[in-house]
Amino acid sequence: MASIAKLPRRRFWFAFYRDAAGRQHCKSTKLPHSPGAADHKTRVDLVAKNKRLATEIALRLEEAERGNAVESHLRKVLAEISVRVNSQKLEFAIARKFLNDWSDRAARTKSPATAIRYKGTIKKFLESLGSKAEATLADITAQDVQKFVASRLTGGRNPTTVMVDLKTLNAPFALAMRQGLILTNPVPAADAPKAEKESREPFTWEQVGLLIQHAKGEWKTAIMLGAFTGQRLGDCVSMTWANVDLDNHVIKFRPQKTRHHKRDLVLPLHPDLEAHLKSLPKVEGAPLSPTLGKATIGGRSGLSRQFQDIMATADVKKVSIAASGEQGRMFNKLSFHSLRHTYVSQLANAGIAPDVRQLLSGHSDDKSHAIYTHTKLETLKKAIEALPRIP
Repeated sequence: MASIAKLPRRRFWFAFYRDAAGRQHCKSTKLPHSPGAADHKTRVDLVAKNKRLATEIALRLEEAERGNAVESHLRKVLAEISVRVNSQKLEFAIARKFLNDWSDRAARTKSPATAIRYKGTIKKFLESLGSKAEATLADITAQDVQKFVASRLTGGRNPTTVMVDLKTLNAPFALAMRQGLILTNPVPAADAPKAEKESREPFTWEQVGLLIQHAKGEWKTAIMLGAFTGQRLGDCVSMTWANVDLDNHVIKFRPQKTRHHKRDLVLPLHPDLEAHLKSLPKVEGAPLSPTLGKATIGGRSGLSRQFQDIMATADVKKVSIAASGEQGRMFNKLSFHSLRHTYVSQLANAGIAPDVRQLLSGHSDDKSHAIYTHTKLETLKKAIEALPRIP
């Protein structure tokens, strides 16, 4: 039968109990057998209480080892003991609830596209876990993560995509470690697939000219914004006249991807972009691209596919990497995002300093941001003027 004992030079009660095979185990209860107290009566009461609780812990540990307590009952017992010992209820984080709650919170701080990607990864991981999704987070092992990786690769996902999945999955488990809900993070312990990083290629400046020449209506505006501000497609089609300050020759907006930083990006207007904006009918506060702003970016008829059609019309050939597996996707090395690469590359070719380039593109981190705050607008204007005119 389970028992408790004092060990030499140890201040806690130790529980001794046997498992189903008769092997004896010893574990500290973390309850002091000689607690300090201000007066004799309080000390005597604490000694009696700790001895009683230590005995109960020893009995419960033996029940669990012998299989006499189901998991849900054991959690309940441990939670009750925690309340009596620490005056605090012991929390057991269930994998499904914890991971879904994390993705819901992320949706409030991340861009819509990032939030969708996070939710998709969590959904797929929980599907991979099966019934184990209802287990505690501490029960999730590196083998479970490895199973998820294998299922994604078998389904035809590119290794680069799977590595992004792992990066996403690592965030909630790292948070659980910081909160003391798990002792180890199972994600880094899994073998990540080896993959060559997919990367966009920049357009030549001549190709940019062809794209602008063959684009019609709102697409001409969106492409010029991409070429002369280096911003992502979602930001370019979301611009309104409220973002444009023609009097001061700047455009001011908050990029969707870094919106949670609550920092506006102020960019000088390139002469070609300013001339184009002045040619448009101005409606105070109205979108620059009202139709494109309402469309989805992905999908068979989304903005990305429409841009590919403009490339074909302009005779700008696609550079693609074929899909692998049934669920794999083709990766286009030339897309609207390539305008961002072109923008930064052209600034670099013009000799613009790296810190100025980083500010103009909207890339930032805490260390470099302190440097950027001292960059004068006049310096940025000279950098934008260094971009060549459209052929």
